[in-house]
Amino acid sequence: MRTRIYTLSLLACFSILTAGLLVVQLVKGGRYHELALRNTIRLIPEEPYRGRVFDRTGALIVDNALSFDAVIIPQELKDRTSVFAELGRILSLDAREIERRYDRGYLNPFTPVLIAEGVTKIMAIRLEEEKLDLPGVAVELNSRRIYPFAKTAAHVLGYMGEIDKSRITRLKDYGYDIKDRVGYSGIEERLDLVMRGEKGGRQIEVDNRGRQVRLLGYKPPVAGEDVTLTIDLELQQVSDRLLEGKRGAVVVMDVDTGDVVVLSSSPAFDPNVFVTRTDRHALNYYLNSEDAPLFNRAVSGQFPPGSIFKVVTVEAAMRTDKQWTPSTSFLCHGQMKVGNRFFKCWDVHGTQDFRAAMAHSCDIYFYRMGLSAGPDQMARTAQEFGLASATGIDLPAEASGFIPSRMWKRLAKREGWYDGDTANFSIGQGFVLTTPLQLTRMMASIATGFLVQPRLCAKAGGEDLGEPLRRPLKMDARHLELLRQSLRGPVSLASGTAHALNIAGLEICAKTGTAQVQGSESHGWVAGFFPLRSPRYAFCVLLENAGTSHYAVGLARELLEEGQRRGKL
Repeated sequence: MRTRIYTLSLLACFSILTAGLLVVQLVKGGRYHELALRNTIRLIPEEPYRGRVFDRTGALIVDNALSFDAVIIPQELKDRTSVFAELGRILSLDAREIERRYDRGYLNPFTPVLIAEGVTKIMAIRLEEEKLDLPGVAVELNSRRIYPFAKTAAHVLGYMGEIDKSRITRLKDYGYDIKDRVGYSGIEERLDLVMRGEKGGRQIEVDNRGRQVRLLGYKPPVAGEDVTLTIDLELQQVSDRLLEGKRGAVVVMDVDTGDVVVLSSSPAFDPNVFVTRTDRHALNYYLNSEDAPLFNRAVSGQFPPGSIFKVVTVEAAMRTDKQWTPSTSFLCHGQMKVGNRFFKCWDVHGTQDFRAAMAHSCDIYFYRMGLSAGPDQMARTAQEFGLASATGIDLPAEASGFIPSRMWKRLAKREGWYDGDTANFSIGQGFVLTTPLQLTRMMASIATGFLVQPRLCAKAGGEDLGEPLRRPLKMDARHLELLRQSLRGPVSLASGTAHALNIAGLEICAKTGTAQVQGSESHGWVAGFFPLRSPRYAFCVLLENAGTSHYAVGLARELLEEGQRRGKL
């Protein structure tokens, strides 16, 4: 009986095994055969030549250079200890560091592991000469991103780095993969898909241990598209030099086309440091410093605009107070009581009409205009000038600024709106925040009557990207003309706050601003356009914690004079 049970059990097992084999061979055989074939074929990608970047005159700003890279092919590596030691001697690296890089970069037996990027030609020759004693070690010729002008236009250009996890998740449908080099910030990030090109590579057959058997095919990579920017390299270099050692931003823009000719932010950074990654001190400073050198103050920085906002206040008042005329005067005693508080002016100006108040930046005059217009009208007018919304410039991480309202304060602060809030609002203080680019565009809109979308990229792959969007301001033409004429006063009058910008031949119109910052020195601003007749350019200069607008005006004068001397403006 027991023997019969064993026999039946064995027959049942063999039946199940036979049925399983039939399923594997007959039912699923085709699928398993396909998987086996796939398992013997590998793709080794080859990176394309990244598109270059030129300025508006055709000057090369960003290029690629040939790089000798020391790599190890795992399937050919025999004695790790001796190879790592000898390789370290040639590359002047510790053997443990080489081992760490090897283990971190290992993907599979046939994919080269990068050990040292950009080795010198002498090192590359030595590696080739000692190849027999270094099994598995090879020298690859690749292209490396280079920024010939170092920190110049760094925030416009951005930098290159190894792709992070968040970008892999977001961009995997576009062909991005682990270990890819991608753009971070600036044009490098915004136009990465355009400039990166299309990967090529080799298709190889491998054995059951993952070792290469033969080459099945080769697809050459497709180079990325070149990009032409609206930036003028010469003016950009002048601007960056003037900002060096300061914290701030400079923007110069064509009022008709929105082409940004200069966009500087300081402190700046050297994008080459992120390519070579050899200067650990500089990397640490860029990534961790309180100065935030990677932060683009011109586009992403939000600051109280101070008295530059007074052009918004006067337009709001003109819309609401039909009794007001440019000859309407107020007396400035240096302070004015609003509610239970005294609001000060920066000086005692005496009797001021509108043009004198603009020239002297009299706070008392604009307190009265702001109280007459009211916060709702000032908020609507600010939005009409493009404040509180992104300009749409072709750079990542643009800030939208902030314009307060009664409803916002009620919801966010759980407080009502007071006349003191309106007084602060009227001179660009309190809760108001703007970017230097927004103020540049606002001045351009006063000059032309149109709100234009700023742009930095003019061409990609040789094709013109077309004119940016522009829309007319919903504003009385007489009001605009009055604003234009009034902005000439701060420059043309000897007592004007921007008189240092009275440069012969430019006919500059401008407004200064000194924005108070709690617990620190005030920010200094100047923004404007030129010339008064047939305007061509708008500009804005911000110096953080400068204490006064005097230094911003001085920097603007140096830049515009130099641009005039070189025939750029």
